[in-house]
Amino acid sequence: MPNPVQVEVVLSNSESLPVVDVWLVIDVLRASTVIVNWFAAGGGELYPTDSVASARLLAERLTQEGKVEKAPILMGEQDAVAPPGFDLGNSPLEITETLVQETPCAVMATTNGTVAMLKAASTGVPVLIACARNALAALSLALSKGRRIGILCSGRKGRPAWDDTLCAGLLISHLVERFSDIHLSDSARLALLTWRNSADFKASLRSAEHAIFLEKIGFGDDITFAGEINAARVVPELCEYPDGDDMRAVLKPAKLDEQTLLTDRTESEILPTHTAKSEPLSLGVERHDGYPVVALVTRQNEELSRHLLSIGVKNAFFTGAKYKPRKTKTARYDRH
Repeated sequence: MPNPVQVEVVLSNSESLPVVDVWLVIDVLRASTVIVNWFAAGGGELYPTDSVASARLLAERLTQEGKVEKAPILMGEQDAVAPPGFDLGNSPLEITETLVQETPCAVMATTNGTVAMLKAASTGVPVLIACARNALAALSLALSKGRRIGILCSGRKGRPAWDDTLCAGLLISHLVERFSDIHLSDSARLALLTWRNSADFKASLRSAEHAIFLEKIGFGDDITFAGEINAARVVPELCEYPDGDDMRAVLKPAKLDEQTLLTDRTESEILPTHTAKSEPLSLGVERHDGYPVVALVTRQNEELSRHLLSIGVKNAFFTGAKYKPRKTKTARYDRH
């Protein structure tokens, strides 16, 4: 009998990371949505960096080293807009198939998303990029890599963000509907409760602080695009390869096994919509066989028992400059 699925959620990239088998990194507004769309449009590879300066240096190095046929696209944001000299900002709608075909390599820097990706990489386990648009595909690939799934929300300004927490809850809802015995950490329960109490995903996404800010500066269409659920079947996966004494991190599209892909159920089963008159859902806690159990109380008063995940937590090594994976002796990611 397979081990039960266990889910840990880290609500911001300023928190320490627990031990898991695979990480799903979310920055739904907008880095992870942009990255998924980059590869959905046919992108070949994308290098995440931790700062605008690092992105400029890496793009220059890749060109000088002859690692790319033409200079990579510089993309990302600083205070939500494209930094000076960058080719693209952080809008998924700027990415077109024509653009990607002409230049299939990109270097990216964002305030939260790319930093979270490199932090997850420091743990030495597989790192996948997830958002609402590729939720089922990302979960399918994650389950093929292990039963202990970690979801790292990029957050905003070192704190949890409503948009990322909501998206994490969406992912967890897919798992809860498919596995009768699933262990959820407290933070995973919070994310699930956030999702379950949202009447409409897109409307709830628009209520996030960052979404309101993006709307004010003219990126409202990005929020609509990011709010589309299961519209893509591509999953970017972080790879690493030697770069002198260091390791260089790069995202590439993962190969998906069509036979193991999770599929959509009916809308009422997997993507419940709640009207304004619906009673809010709640998560009760009781004891059972010595373990805390989550009782998910639905509008129909049905209960689904969920054992909470109980695992040791270790601090991830993260300096903002060097990233040293736990499972390797000498590997680390250089800023450039």
